[in-house]
Amino acid sequence: MQEVYFFFDDSGVFHKSNQVGIFVYAGYVFESRADVDNAKRKYRAMVKNLKKSLGRDDELKAFGLSAAHKRALYNVLRQEESLSIVVKLNNVYDSILASSKSICRYKDYVMKMAVKRKLSELIDKQILLAEQDITLHISIDEQLTSTDGIYGLSETIKQELQYGIFNHDYGVFHKPLFTANVNVQVRYCESKCNYMIQASDILANRIFTSYRNSKPELRQIPNHTNLTFP
Repeated sequence: MQEVYFFFDDSGVFHKSNQVGIFVYAGYVFESRADVDNAKRKYRAMVKNLKKSLGRDDELKAFGLSAAHKRALYNVLRQEESLSIVVKLNNVYDSILASSKSICRYKDYVMKMAVKRKLSELIDKQILLAEQDITLHISIDEQLTSTDGIYGLSETIKQELQYGIFNHDYGVFHKPLFTANVNVQVRYCESKCNYMIQASDILANRIFTSYRNSKPELRQIPNHTNLTFP
């Protein structure tokens, strides 16, 4: 059974009042549980060292850390496969921003498309096989979720990847990515209990900061896939 693990956190407020005009999802991608555990051990060791030097015992979130400390945490997983979604809020329809439910649906949409893009890349590299069953483990920092859509996030990802989607607006059928069974497991996690979500917080903040401070060099990340919406 093929397995892929995704971890995501966000940075920025999904609202027109966001002065930077950018909302970011970002995180890491692993092809095995062993890879996740190895990354977790490395990141946890750095967190423990930083907490000791700072005299802290709370969660080390990007907000409140110095640039040097954020860089030290980022560098731990710098070479790992990573992924980001940048939403340019000024280009998002007002109708989407009008309610929390429509915002949640839009967030689900961009998440789905980012997962699809990354999996497509892994198939192209022959790391994954489109004709074999796969389980996706998607862990996201805890947030409000929409119950108003036709599908929840896990269902809409499965539909897109295993069965394909027909776009009624354009009369186009988007073929499925896999010809085998796709099992999607989505978990909303407390970041304080998940080191990979904490690492994703640092990465998301780095990308958000690159726009806020006009430092595109912060987005020059090895083994990284970025998507911009809309």
